[in-house]
Amino acid sequence: MRRITFLVYAVLWILLISLNLYQQVTDTKQYAQKIATRQAEMFFDHIVLIRKWNALHGGVYVPITESTQPNPYLEVPHRDVETTDGKHLTLINPAYMTRQLSEMGDESDIAFHITGFNPIRPENRPDQWEAEVLLAFQQGQKSVSSIGTINGQSFYRYMAPLHVDQSCLVCHQRQGYKEGEIRGGISVSIPSASIDAFVSERLEHLTITHAIVAVIGLIVLLLSYLAQARLSQRLDKAKSRMQLAYLDSLTLLPNRRYYDAFVKREWKRALRHKYPISMIMIDIDFFKLYNDNLGHIEGDHCLRQVAKTLKRFFRRPGDLIARYGGEEFCVVAACDAEQIMVLAEILRKAVENMRLPHPASKISEFVTISLGVASIVPSDDLSFESLLHAADQALYDAKATGRNRVGKRRV
Repeated sequence: MRRITFLVYAVLWILLISLNLYQQVTDTKQYAQKIATRQAEMFFDHIVLIRKWNALHGGVYVPITESTQPNPYLEVPHRDVETTDGKHLTLINPAYMTRQLSEMGDESDIAFHITGFNPIRPENRPDQWEAEVLLAFQQGQKSVSSIGTINGQSFYRYMAPLHVDQSCLVCHQRQGYKEGEIRGGISVSIPSASIDAFVSERLEHLTITHAIVAVIGLIVLLLSYLAQARLSQRLDKAKSRMQLAYLDSLTLLPNRRYYDAFVKREWKRALRHKYPISMIMIDIDFFKLYNDNLGHIEGDHCLRQVAKTLKRFFRRPGDLIARYGGEEFCVVAACDAEQIMVLAEILRKAVENMRLPHPASKISEFVTISLGVASIVPSDDLSFESLLHAADQALYDAKATGRNRVGKRRV
């Protein structure tokens, strides 16, 4: 695993954890709102149940007190009565009872408010949010829940409609109500602070959990990266040692050991596919005299320069240029006799054009090479040694006929 790959995986891992945390946070907030909505629904149903009980009994008489005065908006016979023992009672209908309960709700966290489209009592007028919800009820919506603000404080708000039933007509028939119609609704408000503590605790737990998972994942990635880096170093060292085993240390060309393995492989492939294989044997002209006159250090430099020049012409994986031994080089290529002759002449001219001085040469003032070329189409009754022998004889011919030239032999 390269460093850039490790960094990409690390960023992707952190991004994945972050996205998961974001989703969990979003789900938690939505769940909190669902809890608040369900709590408000239960509270609403409880209020409706109490109102229904009140309506079924035609209202409830309670003593008139400073806090409970007769309802001026209730126009029914016997609204106020006096008991035989002289106590004054007033009739509490469902609407009046709901208002009194809502006023008592100031002492608890949950508040509710009864309202309608055209309320008689001013205190029952809807606020802006309730007015919008009432319009939604007219359009067929069953209930509405959202998060809103009341007097600068955040609340989970819920509102459901109140329908006229038979028991309601006892008190409200004069107002033109009809059974089944929506005459208003009750809104329930739950302070966000009452649920925020749960949400905050949940979010803190999620944050810590995801942070731990993120750190563990990064540690695993780091350990994997370090382990793979260490393995890669070992593989690189092993590869380097293997390459050194097959490379000539002076010229950095493949050595005789690699040449032997390559030749066996290419011969089998050419035999299987029936295509020609060619060889060039190369020898630096009068190299012993070069060493004797300029020294072995300059001789090594000459070998490196010649190897570097020859190597430029070999890029295909099926071709090989190797140091055969001493001042000799060997070329193996998958081409025919005509192509190998062209290549051999290119190599000869390339070395000559190096213009590397050779003061002891008997044929040129510069370093030159002689080349022997041979080609063959492998068959079961032939071996690679026959090709090598022919190339070697061609090299002998090139030397015998004046050097700095290409000799050719048939197999």
